[in-house]
Amino acid sequence: MRVRRQKNRSAEAQLKRMEDRWPTLDAQIIRVPPTLLWVGPIRGFAMDYAVQVQWMFTSPRAVPIVFIREPKITPRAGTDFIDLPHLLYNAEQPEDSGLCLFDPDDRQWDGTKLIADTIVPWASEWLHHYELWHLDGVWRGPNAPGPISVGEIIRLEEARDAERA
Repeated sequence: MRVRRQKNRSAEAQLKRMEDRWPTLDAQIIRVPPTLLWVGPIRGFAMDYAVQVQWMFTSPRAVPIVFIREPKITPRAGTDFIDLPHLLYNAEQPEDSGLCLFDPDDRQWDGTKLIADTIVPWASEWLHHYELWHLDGVWRGPNAPGPISVGEIIRLEEARDAERA
């Protein structure tokens, strides 16, 4: 028996499902590069955030990325952006870093899945954990194996280098 591979969802299917499930997210289509954007509010734990979800729909391996627009995400007092857990860290503009919502090695998301049913709920969950992390510094969300922030990676590398010296 031959296993049938699922086809990637079309841009139209993604737009329709997002409109049905998240009507407050306004869709925009960018022609070059071909990208779908959804902009609007989603809820964290205690407050709403203006987000931007972007997906380059013509690239079969492209993954959606979520950016928080308002209020801007911030590090905890006494820390830096590199210490924010599960962030796609942008060193040039840290406040414009995307959210790390899944482990790509686990194949938790691919083009056969609907962004409205995966990425947006995961972003809401990330915001929930972010708000709680701001209170006490403990990230209660799921973790991929390994460090949870760029800062933790840097500190581990420095410790290894110090041991070798």
